Amino acid sequence: MSDFAFTAVSDLAAMIHAKALSPTELVEHFLDRIDKHNPDINAVVSLDADRSRAEAATATGNIARGITVGPLTGIPVVVKDLENARGFPTSRGTKAFCLGPDAVADSIHVARLRSAGAIVIGKTNAPPMGAAIHTDNDAFGTTRNPWNPMASAGGSSGGSAAAVAAGLAPLATAGDGGGSTRIPAALCGIVGLKPTRGRIPAASPAWTHHSCPTPMGRSVRDTALHLDIVAGYHPADTFSVPDPGYSYRGALDRPSPRLRVGVNRTFGVANPHPDILHAVERATQSLRSLGHQVMDDNTALPGAETFPASLQLRQQILAYIRFTAVRDEFDSRPEDFEPWFAAILDRGRATTLDDLARYWEYRSRLDVWAADLFEPYDLLLTPTTPTTAWPAEGPDMSAALRDRTIPITYTSVFNDTGNPAISIPMGLSADGLPCAVQLIAPHHRDDLLLQVGAALEREAGQLRPPL
Repeated sequence: MSDFAFTAVSDLAAMIHAKALSPTELVEHFLDRIDKHNPDINAVVSLDADRSRAEAATATGNIARGITVGPLTGIPVVVKDLENARGFPTSRGTKAFCLGPDAVADSIHVARLRSAGAIVIGKTNAPPMGAAIHTDNDAFGTTRNPWNPMASAGGSSGGSAAAVAAGLAPLATAGDGGGSTRIPAALCGIVGLKPTRGRIPAASPAWTHHSCPTPMGRSVRDTALHLDIVAGYHPADTFSVPDPGYSYRGALDRPSPRLRVGVNRTFGVANPHPDILHAVERATQSLRSLGHQVMDDNTALPGAETFPASLQLRQQILAYIRFTAVRDEFDSRPEDFEPWFAAILDRGRATTLDDLARYWEYRSRLDVWAADLFEPYDLLLTPTTPTTAWPAEGPDMSAALRDRTIPITYTSVFNDTGNPAISIPMGLSADGLPCAVQLIAPHHRDDLLLQVGAALEREAGQLRPPL
């Protein structure tokens, strides 16, 4: 049974369909792992074992009676606690909402997973409203990295990344507004995909359209299966895009065409650590061995000379979005919010029309920059983060500014442009922490990302933390 924690989702589903493994056995297995390992990493913050067992028993009975089941029947999943899952509270990662009522409906993302037969067994930790790149709050505490409990699991989807990496669940939901899926995936040694903007619909997308729901899995194949199930238009999200008309998992079995891949190591604003540069070099050599044309690219981000100021403006606008979402609660009970998060909301309150105008002007420059970037290339390869995992309490941002190792340097730009991007593990650093690279594609070429990501994964191998 111990191997089931790190078995591919498609293999688990095949065993369930063949009646070689029951949903009851599988759910019990993951509940046992959560009981054993979650106290060390604090990834799962809300669990309903009784409901999970009841749903697994129903699925087991349906299979025994020959009732048609879905592609994820009996597969346990965990849901990021910024997303609604019926029957579970949605804390939004803050003590201000952790005692709220259970959600009465699923998000579109979760509803599609349940329709495929998945069993939601719990919710995963996140920072307040996703406002940090490490996962910590006053409701549940700090989520730690399965590779080293003194290290961060990243954020804002740190709970989901740590849970999947530690084998507490085979699949998780996540979200990515500036790297919130790719960064924790990179730090925890799993795969993190940010699809094309609108690929997975959101019921209430932010008006900046920088953030999107995402899958999180241990492998590219598991990620592609997840995307197959949840992708496609929904009328609640008018910016969502239609189903592509083919299977992303099926695309992995097709040979990739010979691609032109640009390798950009700094964007003119970063100074990545040697372990990260080694991971990029390893990926570069793998791509060449696979027959792709790989070229160095030295394109700098627009306004590279004032990059920290551009990021600060971006964070100001995101603070405004968060403030407007909870204004009534924040005005009536500000003491319920974490002090550092309350300060962020207050900064959001101070946003001006001039701030908004400057932000959208910069966003338009990024869109033009990204369009030009993919004229000579089919894919772009970069680091995912400039460093490996920082301390569990969070990075030293003053040092990151000084050393040009700001964690979201390589990721946030592609939230703003809407391009699909994926983080792929590429081995361990000298001190035993995961390193990762990021692949970025033109809009709607998620299939290319998954194809090439799977090839890199085969070359580098999957990682498994020494729990």
